[in-house]
Amino acid sequence: MIHFKNNRILSPWGKGFLTSVLGTTISILLTFGTSALVDSKMKADIQRQTAMMVIHDIDECVEKMEKIAEYEERKNKAVQYILTHIDQIDSLPADTLQLAMDMFTDYDGDPRIFDDSKENIFKSSQDIWSDLDNMAFVDNMEQFYHERKYVQNQMATNLIFKDPITHDEYWQMVLDSKRSDHSLDYAAILKAKLKDRKIIFHIDHSPNRARFYRRCAQDWRDISDRNKFIMNIDDEELAEYIRKSQRSGNPVGRRDLIGQWERKARGIDDYYYEFLENDSFYFKTITHYANSFYDGDILWKSKIRGKWQVDGDSLILEYDTKYVEVKTDRSGVTYRPEMRDSVENFFRRYFDEKKATEQTLKQLESQPKRDTFCVTINKAHDKLEVDLGGSDGDISTRYFKRVKEGE
Repeated sequence: MIHFKNNRILSPWGKGFLTSVLGTTISILLTFGTSALVDSKMKADIQRQTAMMVIHDIDECVEKMEKIAEYEERKNKAVQYILTHIDQIDSLPADTLQLAMDMFTDYDGDPRIFDDSKENIFKSSQDIWSDLDNMAFVDNMEQFYHERKYVQNQMATNLIFKDPITHDEYWQMVLDSKRSDHSLDYAAILKAKLKDRKIIFHIDHSPNRARFYRRCAQDWRDISDRNKFIMNIDDEELAEYIRKSQRSGNPVGRRDLIGQWERKARGIDDYYYEFLENDSFYFKTITHYANSFYDGDILWKSKIRGKWQVDGDSLILEYDTKYVEVKTDRSGVTYRPEMRDSVENFFRRYFDEKKATEQTLKQLESQPKRDTFCVTINKAHDKLEVDLGGSDGDISTRYFKRVKEGE
């Protein structure tokens, strides 16, 4: 039998050492365990944010393809109308003729229609998906981006999608135009072009293009819906993500808006909002029109008014249906004597103050205008970010700066 001289297994020093070791070990475990939990949560948050970003990318592409299909159908309708009224083509509405020309004319020369920035972010962050329980999400996204690339390539190279009148050919027609303002005689062009076999081929395939666009939109909508289901993302959460990702600045208050705000468009045109203490506002525009047969700019000035209010982060504008002011300033225009008739004809054709005033009033009376904008302001309180919602659901952002007194 073994006998111990002392029942104490550990000395005080040994207990202290063991306690120290255990304490250090637990501390390390807690530190690394907590860090792992934090990293895991952070990774999950990044996964979710990235998922909503690329799902939104799909939804935007769906909407874009639907719009392209709708535009294709409108163009085809205009062409078919002209073909059945070819004998009266000289008296057909100008907007119908131009829409028909849009069917087969490449105006901008750029075949790209998709933004691949979000795709690049997704592909560069593959490591965050490494422990995703359901890899179907990643597979779906890779399928979508592969299909989108194929669609982009088809629209750029396939004969049924390529416009018969190229970008260069269109601008050569503009240069060859015998009209003093270089505008095109659409009726004369269509009479000739609607006999061209290449253009007839393009017109004949219009229904096929529209079906292709809508089929792509539906296939991609299905991918979006599947991914929302996989990631358990509902429409409200996605809408909130979109709202936050598109917003910056601070909420705007009523007092913040008092005064005049200006935005430059194209570097020369001016847009002003003036908000007054009595809850009324004025919206003023100064648009510059230049042309090749005169020097300087014709200034087209318009002003309308209404009532305004701030509700949360929304600016609500209700327009007065009885007040419109339109003026033309041509004091800065000069021209050579032989161009006088061209200038005067151009001016009479496009700058009828009375007609523009009457048309605007008539439109305001028949369709009262009420705008709701999301507005935020910067820390210096001298710049506004304004989200403008279009009738087609698009949101565009504009920036206005405060006009200081004396400017």
